[in-house]
This record gives sequence, structure tokens and C-alpha cells, in this order.
Amino acid sequence: MVYHRMKRKDRMNQILECTYELLGEKSLDAIRTAEIAEKAGVSEATLFKYFKSKDELTSIIIESYFENSHPLAEADSINTVKEFREFIDSYLTSMIMINTKRIPYLRLWLQISMQKHPLAKQKYTNVMKGFWKISEDRIEYGKKHWGFNSDANAPIQIRLLHLSVLMFVIEQEVFESKEYDPFKLGEVKDIAIDNFFYQLT
Repeated sequence: MVYHRMKRKDRMNQILECTYELLGEKSLDAIRTAEIAEKAGVSEATLFKYFKSKDELTSIIIESYFENSHPLAEADSINTVKEFREFIDSYLTSMIMINTKRIPYLRLWLQISMQKHPLAKQKYTNVMKGFWKISEDRIEYGKKHWGFNSDANAPIQIRLLHLSVLMFVIEQEVFESKEYDPFKLGEVKDIAIDNFFYQLT
């Protein structure tokens, strides 16, 4: 094995990238630090100079994705139904954007959730305090100012919208159902948003 000297930050990023690539190919439990090291072109001992464990690598990957995931806005900056719809559309569009980075992340997220990893709870809390809270606030605002149905249950409505689209993404991309059930995620998202606003009005 040939080793190349790299700056510390560059080497760390290389190891993280190789870990990410492996997460797109197999389960977290099936990946060994020796395999990560080999893919990165370093010894396992060298890998441990940069990261204490596989769990630390996983945590850094997830936290990095948290910081660069979906667009949010201050609730009181959304002043019309059109702006509310655009906010929701922007968030859900970012959620269904599929690329080489997104699928390994979704697979990893599902795995750590099943293992009750602390970061899974953090992810849920981020959604709850972010997209859901902002949307619930605007639904309540809409009851007073936009003619939304006063009986609309804001927490339930936004969770139904968010999770229905998310489940389509997971089924289509993570479980690879698009091969025999070829829904277009963009159309699913648009219909879900139409139904959401129909329920509110």
C-alpha cells in the first residue's frame, strides 16, 4: 500500500468521503474501520490518529448533513399563502433532491434510528423545532388571516404532508421500488402540497 502525505484536514476529509462512499454500498454494521482505511489508502492505525472510532466518523457525517440540509425561514417572514406555499415547496423540493450524497445519508439515518442512536433523536428534534414549528405557526396565523379552516389540526397536517413525501423518497430511492413502482417524486410532492392546502381551506 502506497501512502501519500496530506494536510491533516485534507486527510480527514478523504477518510470521511471514503466512509460515505461505503455507506452507499452496505450497511453501517457491515463496514469495518480496516475497510475504510484501505479505501482511503491509509493504514488502520493512521485512521485512528484522526478519528477515535467508526461511531465518530458516522456522527461527523450526520452532523455535517444537518448543517447543510434543508432551507428554512423565520415564520414571521412568511406573510401570504403564496409565500407559505413557496416555503413548503422549497423545503420538500430539497428533500426529494436525489444525488450521490443523499442516498447514503438516508440509509445511514434509517439505520441509526433503528439503533436509537442519539443523533437520530437530534434529527427528529431539528425537524420538530424547524420545519414543523414554522409551518404550524403559519397554519395558526392562516386561520386568522388567510381563511384557513379553524378546525385544522396544525401539528397533524404538517406531519402528514412531510412524512408522506419522505416515505415516497425512502421507498423509491432507499428501497429501490422505483424499478417496479415508477412514481415521479416531483409529481408526488406537488400533489401532496395541493392536498395539504386543500385540507387547510
